[in-house]
Amino acid sequence: MTQPTRSTQALIDELIRSTGCRDAPEAIRAKAKELIDLHVASFGEPSLPISVDVLASLQGIGRSDEAPVHSPDAELIPDGHGGMTMRVNADRPETRQRFSVAHEISHTFFPNYTSKAWCRTDARYRDRANAEDFLEMLCDIGAAELLFPQPWFGRDAAVVTDATGIITLASTYHASREAAIRRYAETSPESVAAVFFTWKLKPTQKGIAGNPNQTNLFGISAEDALREALRLRIEYSVTSESFKAEGLFLPKDKSVENDGPIYRAASTGLPVDDQCHLDLGQASGTYRVSAIPLWTAEDQLGATGENTVAALLRPVSVRRPAKKRGAGSGPTLFGTD
Repeated sequence: MTQPTRSTQALIDELIRSTGCRDAPEAIRAKAKELIDLHVASFGEPSLPISVDVLASLQGIGRSDEAPVHSPDAELIPDGHGGMTMRVNADRPETRQRFSVAHEISHTFFPNYTSKAWCRTDARYRDRANAEDFLEMLCDIGAAELLFPQPWFGRDAAVVTDATGIITLASTYHASREAAIRRYAETSPESVAAVFFTWKLKPTQKGIAGNPNQTNLFGISAEDALREALRLRIEYSVTSESFKAEGLFLPKDKSVENDGPIYRAASTGLPVDDQCHLDLGQASGTYRVSAIPLWTAEDQLGATGENTVAALLRPVSVRRPAKKRGAGSGPTLFGTD
């Protein structure tokens, strides 16, 4: 018998109610921990990297050899017998496949999950205000909890002191560098931010730089002018609770100069650790920086082939913002997703 479809927001609300948690991110983490605990109870302490196929089987998910139809990465579909089958794009890198499998497993933490197909969407185009997109973000949070399970990840992360250590974490847990540095930052007891820099124009340059209808004084092509205008700019950031408590705001699209550890990692393709001053608006100051180059698509490279970069920023000497008079304990400056 086909189950009635409930609204996405209703599923999120029911997840929170059923776990007794304060909010949806806390609830999805609690459900992921339940699955890790079941794995330990069934098989003992997991070897690392944890097997996402074992986790899927514990949730009663079958694995199909067919490619996903509605997603470039993975999808979870009803099997017609009350269960669910997963399709995963085998052409994706294995680290991406593992995250996709963990993401689809996280869909089973919601009530009524067997009533429809679930498809992993592109994280770059999600809007938290949209319930469908927010549910996808929650499944990414669940995926991180499954791929980097506690307490083992916390133990391994505690000894990390530099960029090479983050890369080792990614290798140990067979995950992407981006996923590993995100997880490190959001679980760290220290004040730290994982900041992701991509090569792009500042908003006021869009539609102007590289426009073939715009003349320039130097006779360079529109394409070259566009590439020359690109700078490493903040795409997004993930912060620890301690960093959030300091009230530091890292503005999206803020650029860094073509020197220093972040640019060196981009230009050399090697991890870099250094201390430097960063002009980050209200959060300007001196930071210890651990910069890690990321795999970058050809059309996303810098002017001379530089990579995108993920950087851990640890405040050393940063002027803390003054509290506004009458300010209460309203929303934090950073989301957890």
